[in-house]
Amino acid sequence: MKSPLLTHSSSAVLLAMTVFCAGCSESPEDAKVSGQVTLDGNPLSSAVILLEDRASGAGGTAVIENGSFSFPTSLPTGKYAVALQPPPPPAPHESSPTPIRTKLPRHLTRPETSGLEAELTPGENALDFKVDSK
Repeated sequence: MKSPLLTHSSSAVLLAMTVFCAGCSESPEDAKVSGQVTLDGNPLSSAVILLEDRASGAGGTAVIENGSFSFPTSLPTGKYAVALQPPPPPAPHESSPTPIRTKLPRHLTRPETSGLEAELTPGENALDFKVDSK
């Protein structure tokens, strides 16, 4: 005989997974985002780009390598504030040469102070940010 607790727990987990996965599907109205970032005219070697839609709470991050980035998942369309942040340090178990530390101006590291914005439309969105260290 099945336990009523097990049956209710299984149903709750199934319902939660269904609701979660329903939000995961991409809509044709979503934006695929990639682009380039230069700092003082040179490709930004290593950083993270953050897009934040303050109205809806939507957003995401992508890694910038050699000036290029591509968001791993689509984002809802709309107007986003943008920030550039230093890359996270390597995990302790990862062996890597001396990490590249990108010196970013402080104002660029927060969406509300960077002055950078992006308007995302359905389909492919190629963004190009040219920033100065001064």
